[in-house]
Amino acid sequence: MNINKFAVRALVLLAGGAGCVAFAGLSGEGVASAVTCSASNGTQIERVVGASGCGAKAGLGSRAIAEDRSGNGTAISVSDNGGNASSYNLQPGSSALAGANSRGVAYSVTTGPKALSIAQARRGGTTVAVGGWGGQAYAGPDGAQCSGGFAAGFDSITGKACLHSGSIDLRN
Repeated sequence: MNINKFAVRALVLLAGGAGCVAFAGLSGEGVASAVTCSASNGTQIERVVGASGCGAKAGLGSRAIAEDRSGNGTAISVSDNGGNASSYNLQPGSSALAGANSRGVAYSVTTGPKALSIAQARRGGTTVAVGGWGGQAYAGPDGAQCSGGFAAGFDSITGKACLHSGSIDLRN
């Protein structure tokens, strides 16, 4: 059995980073001002509070959650055909976008200001995109692409992963 070592390392790094992000996002004072949109089984919701906004749309048998914790950003999630999409924007001036179709699972998180993360899952696959300080991360049908400041992405269907931070630029 041939295991792609880069993909495994990138996945472990993404999982560790996601755990740190979740811990940082769930602790502290910023949680009280979160704008949250949650949809499931054929529903849709949008909310705008000041400069913060979210939107979630879920088809039948699907779930979507979008949350902006920055007070000045956007989170949008769309799912259909049994998909599960989650987007979390944690910093001002950033946007997290997640889409999932056909039992796919997508996670999109922005952890730094002026970041963009886009995760698009399909056919039962899992995608993760994390945009940090000034970073842009994409994971989906075209693989994974990372640029700018800090960015990380992984797509299980294509097996592609990337990590970009300063002079570090890893991709397969």
